[in-house]
Amino acid sequence: MTEEREKKLKEYFSWTHPFAVAVYNISKEFNIGSLLRTAHCAKAKEFFLIGEKSFNTYASVSSEKWTEITYFETMEEFLIFISKSDYNLILVEQSNDSVSLFDFKYPKNPLFLLGKEKGGLPDTVKNQNYPVLEIPQYGLIHSLNLSCSGSIVIYHYLYQHYKGNQ
Repeated sequence: MTEEREKKLKEYFSWTHPFAVAVYNISKEFNIGSLLRTAHCAKAKEFFLIGEKSFNTYASVSSEKWTEITYFETMEEFLIFISKSDYNLILVEQSNDSVSLFDFKYPKNPLFLLGKEKGGLPDTVKNQNYPVLEIPQYGLIHSLNLSCSGSIVIYHYLYQHYKGNQ
């Protein structure tokens, strides 16, 4: 490894942004790979796979080599982990009690949880009073692609994070 490459890697691993991303039972592997790539580009602290663990490495463009990925077999295992961590879980979902992305105030150490393409998140997590963030949508089709939704939330969070720190 060249000295320049070693220096670049050392700098990259010297810090991360204080947020993480989790996905639950995503069936479209390209979506997971694309969202993992965005999480890497935004320097997320961690990326969590719950249930389904396969992802498209073409879409991730090798970001799995540089981003910490943790796998949980069940949502229950993930929720136990969350209860013992310093993360603040935020559900990204369309629901009656969701808060618009435009009005949402992010807590410290957010962990954004996105559910499967059809059916979203299970009731076991939706019924636990976690904040629910929704991206406003105005078209006839009321759903964004999973990786697109996650990317919007990540960069909206970073915008508020940096705006608040100026």
